[in-house]
Amino acid sequence: MRLWPLTATPCVISSLAVRRPDGTEATLTIVKDIDADLGIEWEPDKIRICKANCDFCFVRQQPKKKLRRTLYIKDDDYRLSFLHANFVTLTNMTEEDFQRVFEQRLSPLYVSVHSTDDAVRSILLRQEGIAPILPLLKRLHKHGIRTHTQIVVTPGMNDGAVLWQSFDDLLSLYPEVPSIGVVPIGLTAHRNDLPDLRLVKPDSAGEILDQIQRHQDTMRKAHGEGVIYAADEMYLIADRPIPTADYYDDFCQVGNGIGMLRQLLDDYEAHKRDLPKSIKKPMRLCLITGHSAGPFISDLCKQTNGRVKGLELIPLVVENDFWGRTVTVSGLLAGGDMATQFLQSGTKADAVVIPPECLNTDGLFLDDETVESISERISLPVIPSEYDFVETVLNCIAHTSAA
Repeated sequence: MRLWPLTATPCVISSLAVRRPDGTEATLTIVKDIDADLGIEWEPDKIRICKANCDFCFVRQQPKKKLRRTLYIKDDDYRLSFLHANFVTLTNMTEEDFQRVFEQRLSPLYVSVHSTDDAVRSILLRQEGIAPILPLLKRLHKHGIRTHTQIVVTPGMNDGAVLWQSFDDLLSLYPEVPSIGVVPIGLTAHRNDLPDLRLVKPDSAGEILDQIQRHQDTMRKAHGEGVIYAADEMYLIADRPIPTADYYDDFCQVGNGIGMLRQLLDDYEAHKRDLPKSIKKPMRLCLITGHSAGPFISDLCKQTNGRVKGLELIPLVVENDFWGRTVTVSGLLAGGDMATQFLQSGTKADAVVIPPECLNTDGLFLDDETVESISERISLPVIPSEYDFVETVLNCIAHTSAA
């Protein structure tokens, strides 16, 4: 045991082995106070940029040079795939990258397949000479790396027989492919320099859902889980009810818009008894939402108004004029559209509640507006909601009561 002198500041001597870029090694000795930081900061690593030029890529469908620079970064980084479930194409990976994935067991990865037909995939990614996707996936699987996959359905390109073959090919790789997410293409109004593409139509969405259900039934009978799942948006396009929770198994692709609405509805059912029967001071809250979630938020508002005396929740569906009205998800609503359409609606409220996913970690909307700037424009408090509807209502009651 080492005894520190009472009159001296305790210190620590640390040794650090380093390897330089030229391969030479050295040992550094660091002497520091016991409570001091080591004094070493890692240089930020550069994000791997996507080399594909998919015509449906959202980054390519943004206003030119009108938004902050970070919104134009097309990341295709296997490290972010492992850490944050970002989808990657695998087209920019070197042999060194694959060896690092194998050595460090970076599993699972999330892979944008789009089509297992390599000629079709090459057209979708606008890249010639890319490695065939199925051998790449099988190589990862051979080294114990599982791959969640997604297909963005682009009518006229990877739908129909090509899509059904992709389903069969990926399902044959189970359990190394534990999930297949099927997502309809999204198009914005900013496509002046891009080819014309079509949205998924209701009848096509219904056919896709029928195929997915047949495959789910087969996989569930054989393996106890569905494996292939459609995005919530596909059900909305087809005008079909959102499936029950057992359809989604472990909700492994909820961040891809697959099962979010089911979680919203089930969370409400699980927690609605936490709502008070009444509030002392009458309160009107305007809840902003996009078209996709509009009917569901409206129904939850109606249910809550009937449960809590003195509380009135007013849903307001906001059109996405910033990106184009074909973009209907709440997470892509711009702050300016919310403020403008709230004022135009003439809604009377004590506060406005905005969707949780439309702000980044810096508190910025996609159009660089802030909660404070929107609040100033509408002269009302603006409260970001939680992903749990009941928790949002309780927080709003506490917030406005304390104001």
